[in-house]
Amino acid sequence: MATYNPEAVTYWRGVKSALTQRGLLHQYRKTESGGREPVLPETHYMVDADKIAFVLDMNRLGGIPREAWLDPELHAQIRATLQGRRVYAADSAGIALVVARNPDAPRVRLPARVTLSPDLVPDGDYTACLGLSARGPVIFDLADGERSILAGGTTGTGKTGTIRGLVLQLAHKCGPDRLHLALVDLKRLDFTALAGLPHLVGLATQEVEAADLVGHCLGEMERRLAVMQSKQVTRWDYMPDGERFPLLLVVVDECADFGDSAVMADLVQLARKGRAAGIALILATQRPDAQVLNRQVKANVSTRLAFRVTDGTESRIILDRNGAEKLTRPGLALTNAGGRWRKVQCVYVPDDCIGDWTATATARPALSEIERALVKFAVENLDGAFTIGRLYDAMGAEDLTGTGTRAGGRACAGAGARARVSKRRLTALGQSWEQRGWLTEPVDAVSSRFVTPELAALAGCTLDGKNGDAVTGMIGGDARLQAAVIGNEGDDRRLPGGDTRLPGTVTGDRRGDTLADPARDDDPLADVDGALAPLAYGLYKPAVGGLQRVIPS
Repeated sequence: MATYNPEAVTYWRGVKSALTQRGLLHQYRKTESGGREPVLPETHYMVDADKIAFVLDMNRLGGIPREAWLDPELHAQIRATLQGRRVYAADSAGIALVVARNPDAPRVRLPARVTLSPDLVPDGDYTACLGLSARGPVIFDLADGERSILAGGTTGTGKTGTIRGLVLQLAHKCGPDRLHLALVDLKRLDFTALAGLPHLVGLATQEVEAADLVGHCLGEMERRLAVMQSKQVTRWDYMPDGERFPLLLVVVDECADFGDSAVMADLVQLARKGRAAGIALILATQRPDAQVLNRQVKANVSTRLAFRVTDGTESRIILDRNGAEKLTRPGLALTNAGGRWRKVQCVYVPDDCIGDWTATATARPALSEIERALVKFAVENLDGAFTIGRLYDAMGAEDLTGTGTRAGGRACAGAGARARVSKRRLTALGQSWEQRGWLTEPVDAVSSRFVTPELAALAGCTLDGKNGDAVTGMIGGDARLQAAVIGNEGDDRRLPGGDTRLPGTVTGDRRGDTLADPARDDDPLADVDGALAPLAYGLYKPAVGGLQRVIPS
């Protein structure tokens, strides 16, 4: 004989009582004594720690229509019969009545707004608090589970504010040596307040700039994958501590503007292959389009975040299910983060508080101890030239940090620094600092970058007259150089800020590669190097048949 849970039997009797009171049991059958009795619905039950679910047999509902089981008034009457226990119906493949076992358990209501505060910021390096759900904070781990995120919602629903909150949390915890940001903001207003973050490798506000920035990120991904392949490493976080790549977070607001373009194809490649290389991607749109967010895009973007949308069709484009069209207020969203669907009230950063968060992020030292030592050595010993080979060699022969002995001793801080910063790391530093404007662009493929006054100030040193003239000329401060470096007729190669693209370089594809002209035996500047090379090249201009001397005015 089957043994039934007495608590479940008591609850089911309360359900039958409420059905009788509402007059829903109108099917009867004859009894053996000649009378009649109501035909009752049949169910199976499952007992959980805090609730009991009655799964109805859809073929034996006792003549009660499906709509009646889903009626909130029936649930309220059952709740009154069961001493105030919460009752609700779950409708998917079938119908289940769920009864809370604790009558005093309060119903959790989400706050109308969750303002970002330091208390909400989680401890992990690349984790960020998305917001609050009924079960507590919802945490995104952009280095692991939530590496690629698709966010959608109509204008004014809090989508962009939530993304800003995620970015500010990461910048608050991670320095520029552990986090790089590439932001695409075609509306030109949403991420303007983040322009002062030292983590930025690019902020694109035009479609052409966006194509270049995304292309650069794609090139960075390929470079990282090549390094990992040579090291026989399958994940970026398996790299040695001194050689680990910083997380590159690419945020594209209103990705639907790119449509079926090469930029969208590059973003799909970043989502598909960037996970192993330490590249995270957030795609946001306020007008979900099935032609743009097709199966290929959604197959490579696993985490979904949907704010209020206009109809169920847009909800299905973002989430592959309905529900987002029923959200009622700004900041309220549905997400599958953590492997289960949850309703979340997302974090919000007021406009007058963004400056405080960015100030906190920029207040941390932009350079590590060894990076400051590298810059000082370049300024004091290399006339400001950031020459990879010379710096790498010097690290084995000099005590750059001032905490040990020179090479040849058994406790050499320089040797320790050399072990921590490889040639690959020095090359990556040079590329990153050039992108941020801390190093000048090299004249050609074999010339050095030069330290700018901004980088020298961060390292706590100054460019004196000997090494400052060449560097200042490279960034546009030398009037003689500006007057001398003029290309062929109609070819003014000046760059923003007074800088000039010097002869001997040509711009490659949109990924921003720089290719050197083939070496000429008759190059009159072949023997010129060091700090004088930029000024010497300024005295020449390219012409058909070779270099011609230009006399400065």
